[in-house]
This record gives sequence, structure tokens and C-alpha cells, in this order.
Amino acid sequence: MVQRRFSETKVPVNAHIIRDDASFGNGWGLRITADTSLGCRLTSTGNGNPKTTPERLASETAEQLIKDIDEGGCVDCHMQDQLIIFMGLACGVSRVRTGPLTLHTKTAIHLVEKLTSAQFTVTKEENCNLGEQSYIIECKGVGVQNLYFADS
Repeated sequence: MVQRRFSETKVPVNAHIIRDDASFGNGWGLRITADTSLGCRLTSTGNGNPKTTPERLASETAEQLIKDIDEGGCVDCHMQDQLIIFMGLACGVSRVRTGPLTLHTKTAIHLVEKLTSAQFTVTKEENCNLGEQSYIIECKGVGVQNLYFADS
């Protein structure tokens, strides 16, 4: 599916199998990662169970990855909320391009603004060639410093 969507580009596939003795429970998972020519890494994951067929899980996981790529973000939908706390604590202004904001991301922004004096703005990118639903999350962080690593 990924190769069909990006037929003009050779898509290398690397499979890593984790054996039963190294895994826990009766479920299984799949991770597909895309490294872009601009240095971005987008990953899609899927979790299976004994009732999930490998074909279905692979299809759903690949569809999510393609969606994340098409939206033009520099991070996938599962990473965007993870960056919010670091943006809020950082010194200065941080920016990241994402696809549509997930509920987790909106919640993280709300909580970080309530718990700190960090200020976030979200701007939809107009006329962006990278994706129809591309957004810039910008944050003026609070500048937390680790006192153990502060300059003497």
C-alpha cells in the first residue's frame, strides 16, 4: 500500500520480528516508519490481538502513516502531544509543524498553559504545499533550567 502511494520513490522495507520469548501477552504489534527527504521521521503503530488478521492490521497501520505524510507534519499524530511539555518548559520560542491537532495535543496545550506561564498559538498553514491540513504549533516557553547543569 505504501509503495503504491509513493510509486515514484523506492520504499525500502525492513522487517524486525520479535519472538514469543521476548514478548508479553497474547497480542502483537506492527510499526511502520517513514524517513522523509527533509529529515523528518513519521511512525505509525498498530496493535493486534488474536482476532485481528495481519492483513487488516498492516492495512490500517499503513493508511495512518500515509495520512500523516499527506498532512505535511514534521511529526506524526502520536508524537505531537509528546512535544508540548518540552515546548512549554523550553527557553524562547519553539515551533513544530503537524497535521490536525489530536485531542491529546489540545489537552496537553491546555494543561501546560494552566500549570505554567507558557503561551501557545496554533496557526493553520494556508497555501502550504506540504499538506492541506498542516498546522504550526508555536510556544513561548517558560525557560526552566536544570540548576545542576547551570553555568558556574
